[in-house]
Amino acid sequence: MKNESYKIIINERIMTQSKSTKITNQDFYNSDDIKGKRTAYTELVINASPEKVREKLLAFDKWSEWCKVIPQIKVIKGDVNLLETKPRLELWVNMGRNKDPQKAPSNFTVKKNNEEGFVWGVYQGFLLKIEHVFVFLPTNDGKGTHLIHYEKMAGILGYIFMTEKLKGEITKHYNIMNKDLKELCEKH
Repeated sequence: MKNESYKIIINERIMTQSKSTKITNQDFYNSDDIKGKRTAYTELVINASPEKVREKLLAFDKWSEWCKVIPQIKVIKGDVNLLETKPRLELWVNMGRNKDPQKAPSNFTVKKNNEEGFVWGVYQGFLLKIEHVFVFLPTNDGKGTHLIHYEKMAGILGYIFMTEKLKGEITKHYNIMNKDLKELCEKH
């Protein structure tokens, strides 16, 4: 895959993170901007349309059948298709630790859900911001998808938590997750 920058505009609206903080399109702009010390970044091409990839990704009740890394995910509040309901997710994560899978220590708020991307995160002001991002770029005249999948940490605690070791582990496990999603989407 070429090492190019991809200008990714998720949508034209400003997303409201909270009453006092706003996230704009620039937070998801291009691969060079999002790759950094506090970002675990992955990408791959899937031979299925962005619509199919998104459909499979959002079928949370089926994750246990295909996803080894996050084998359980459920909506515990709101509706992921209605962001004004402030949807929240509960995740069980398997990062290869002794007691995995384990419930994630925090529930995640869905901040973005449209045909171009899906984002969930933890937003705790200046202390911690974690965003898990999926971007669905069409390839091959819409018959394929360039999936960009990353997790970005910011805030005071983000600098403590996202060590090079953790970044490497997250990247390794997200590549497993991407491969599993690719296999699921490419089944006929």
